[in-house]
Amino acid sequence: MSSFNPGRGRGRSGRGPKPISSNPSSQPRLNVCRNFASTGICTHGDRCNFAHVVKMHASTVASEKNPDAKPSYGYHPGRSGGSNKSKEYHKVTSVAVWETQGAIKLFTGSHDGKWRLWSTAPAAGGGTGATLTKDFEHFVGGPVDAVHIASHYFFCGFEAAPIEAPDAKAGMVHSWNLNAAQDPPLELWISPMAKYAGSGRIRSLWTTADGSVFSGGTDGIIRQWAFNPTGGPSGKGGFILVRSMSGHLGAVTGIALAGPMLWSGGMDGTIRLWNMESGDNAHLIPAVKQDAAANGAPPASHSGPVTGLLPFEAPNNQGTFVFSSSLDETVRVWNANNGECVASETHGQGVTAIALTTDLKGNPLLLCGLFYGDIMIRGTISNPPLCLLLKISHNFIGVGHELGPVNDIQPGPGNTFYAVADDGKLTVWQITGDFGL
Repeated sequence: MSSFNPGRGRGRSGRGPKPISSNPSSQPRLNVCRNFASTGICTHGDRCNFAHVVKMHASTVASEKNPDAKPSYGYHPGRSGGSNKSKEYHKVTSVAVWETQGAIKLFTGSHDGKWRLWSTAPAAGGGTGATLTKDFEHFVGGPVDAVHIASHYFFCGFEAAPIEAPDAKAGMVHSWNLNAAQDPPLELWISPMAKYAGSGRIRSLWTTADGSVFSGGTDGIIRQWAFNPTGGPSGKGGFILVRSMSGHLGAVTGIALAGPMLWSGGMDGTIRLWNMESGDNAHLIPAVKQDAAANGAPPASHSGPVTGLLPFEAPNNQGTFVFSSSLDETVRVWNANNGECVASETHGQGVTAIALTTDLKGNPLLLCGLFYGDIMIRGTISNPPLCLLLKISHNFIGVGHELGPVNDIQPGPGNTFYAVADDGKLTVWQITGDFGL
């Protein structure tokens, strides 16, 4: 295996359509078996010419029907736009995995204004696959753009009308203690005179082990919150605003902590690194014009909106990195110590969500959710780096997300991962075979 050769030095809504690239990404190392991926069974067994490495356990609609459905952006080879289908359901924007008392539960957030709690269980009667059961749903008053789990706390970022301005909209963050689910949620307020978490919708959330919460919104501001047992905004225990960090032009769509730096990415295409002690913007990775790659060497930064950030500790002390995804169709890898771009790969369509999981041997893998509903799985420390291992496409295997974008992907235990998309669906997957890494 090879690393990214780090340099020396000092760490999901509102997306417009992105046409398929005229330079599609390289072919995957493995081609997925349609029968195995959809049922977990292939009559050809070891004689099958396709790979038995991933299967979909379950799929369910996780949103309500959208009366204002618009044309989709389903993937069709050779075409630069969407199909004639409509997105029948409100988009599902986010998913979070909660492991509790040996069970796996899922939270999803949707633009129908609800978050939902799901239970997972093996299929009845010893069959293949799994079942998803909706345990609970809660209407928060407006579109949900982010859900997040930290220990036994559930965070939800959504848009709603603040009490002091009932005809306006603001970004809200509420947090529920899952060990005391009957209690009302904690609300993150800018101040007692501004009972909301931002003047724009909350697009990203990040938490740290010390209890800090970071939120990023469409107002371009990152806010840091800290829990105070006695000094919350309501006079009881709660979260207080520590600092606000400004610089992005437009929505903050990704937040990640890598080493001493907080990384943020936005719809403006920039990535910013913030000093966690002072809150100062210590480093800027500027965006480049969309035609930059056509005018010479590939750019060392993004030429489209950044859709996600993900810290990565390479095995065997090979370094700390940050992955970034973008509608410019690339995933880039940055040295977390100096902000240098050390690797990049294109995908033929916008990359809308990223997550890390592992294969059966424990090798780290990168999951890439794409604009037209596909999911790519790449190696991380593979040779070459970011090697494309396989592509999951509803168009070819008949299961998965028929319509995109894939808005969020999250890993779970036992080599599982979970995806949600604009088609209103939640899908459950598991890596089951060897990728040859």
